[in-house]
Amino acid sequence: MRTKWRNFRTVNDIPLRYKFLLIYVLSILLPIIAINLFFYQRTSADIKVREQENLRKSIDRATGELVGMIDESVALSRMIAADDSLYEALDRTYQSPVEYYNEYHVFLRDKLTRYMSANILEVRIFTNNDTIQTGSHYIVMKDKGTTLPGIDQLNQASGDILVIDYEEESGFSRGKRISVIGKMKTFTSYANYAKYSKIDLEVNRIYSILNRETNSLQLRLVDGNNRPVVSSARFPADGEWSGDVDAEYVLEKSLGNLAYLDGWKLIGVADTRHVDQLLNEARNSILWLAVISVIVPSVLIYFILRSYHYRIRKLSRHMEKVRNERFDLIEIQEGRDEIGGLIRTFNMMISKIHSLINDVYKLEIRHKDLELDQVRTELSMLQSQMNPHFLFNTLNALLVVSTKNGYTEVSEIIKSLSLLMRQLLSRSDNLIPLQEELQFTTLYLQIEKFRFGELFDYTLDIDPQAAGKRIPRMSIQPLVENACKHGLQARKTGRLIHITAQLEESGLTIGVIDNGVGMEQDRLRQLIQDVRSDQAKDGSHVGIRNVYRRLELFYEGHATFTIRSEKGSGTEAGFHIPADRL
Repeated sequence: MRTKWRNFRTVNDIPLRYKFLLIYVLSILLPIIAINLFFYQRTSADIKVREQENLRKSIDRATGELVGMIDESVALSRMIAADDSLYEALDRTYQSPVEYYNEYHVFLRDKLTRYMSANILEVRIFTNNDTIQTGSHYIVMKDKGTTLPGIDQLNQASGDILVIDYEEESGFSRGKRISVIGKMKTFTSYANYAKYSKIDLEVNRIYSILNRETNSLQLRLVDGNNRPVVSSARFPADGEWSGDVDAEYVLEKSLGNLAYLDGWKLIGVADTRHVDQLLNEARNSILWLAVISVIVPSVLIYFILRSYHYRIRKLSRHMEKVRNERFDLIEIQEGRDEIGGLIRTFNMMISKIHSLINDVYKLEIRHKDLELDQVRTELSMLQSQMNPHFLFNTLNALLVVSTKNGYTEVSEIIKSLSLLMRQLLSRSDNLIPLQEELQFTTLYLQIEKFRFGELFDYTLDIDPQAAGKRIPRMSIQPLVENACKHGLQARKTGRLIHITAQLEESGLTIGVIDNGVGMEQDRLRQLIQDVRSDQAKDGSHVGIRNVYRRLELFYEGHATFTIRSEKGSGTEAGFHIPADRL
């Protein structure tokens, strides 16, 4: 415990400026830098993963299209190999060229044309039947110029179909060829001559497939002997890149595991410039974010801490002056924060010190005035006690005289008036039982009964369970007095006041109902507005306003005060106290 206290005291010994600097570096600057570095690493990793996934999708898409072209050619080769009518025409020995050309025009000319498509450049059949004339889609193998390319590889292969690539050096369309060659030996009855099919793929179509991904990936098609066949436009001719290539961005995809595609694969090298551009954009964005997230809080904290430090330093200097018995006020903009509160408290303290010093000098001068004020206060208290005593003695003398002379009604009214005034003078303004408030109100009604005589009467309808509930003192009598003064005064006969008190689940409801002249709605609205305002315009309805104010005071706005009236039908005034406030 002592060690912790010593450490705490050590922290308190650090100047305020260095504390603020320490808080700024450890709580703002370092966390912002660490968060931005972490965010940059995560963003860079996400970009690399995303780009690698895009590269895999690109090479998979290109591989799928190339395999589709080759599979289409293989299917065509097998269809040709299964055409027995074509076997019969090619395996026949023709007696003369005229006989062959007749067969060619009737049957062979358009036999292979129907197999052409956008992916196929040319379809040909090679045979050693020298009775056939070389031309169009049919080639007689006589010498090297007309030998089927890759025939030796096909004969050595285990299958009947093989995919080859070679350079076409003769004919009208020279250049790179990718072909599917196949043996035609399905029908053994037509085996007099050897027959082979050769289907050339559309190389331009392959180029377009490879060049489609050049924005992000450079592709090269490699054959079974690991020789480059075709490459995208930006792929180096020698297959080597001028700079270092990350192994993560070099992809290989086999075209399949079938025998005729053995060793064929697609090699992809990513264009890292695109990835580098994305990483640079991410780095620049995060760098700007870091700069902004450091500068903006730094400027804000600088002004805030400068305000704190300036005012605390001012306060410290003035407290040093107090030690030297110099009581000067701090004349700066205080502010509404805690430091501003300290400065205001300090200024108040200095003002009180000035006041106390002045009071010390004036104490003897005011001493006699204070003694005089004390004497005057005592005289006023004696006078306030004497006046009610004199009034009660006078009422008692009148009561004795009335009793001796047999004035029974006058005696009763004097008793009621005496009790009424004694309760007014002897009780504080507090909560009293409802029954006690009704007793006080009944004394007032008896006086009004004596005043009006037979022209006035009153009734009470009180719930027995509500008699013990406590309500504000003088909360019913002012309502009765207001009814007598304003409601019944103008009525000539049949003046009646009805007081109700009902205790329900929602609370206590008290009402004072008269059958007086009532009032119009405009006057009623004005009365309600005067009652709820701080001060009535003409000083009237003070009693009702006092009832409303005390209800607001005792029940904190939860009690409701109501006045209802109609012209010629009387007035009802009362209030409702919620059950949880009783």
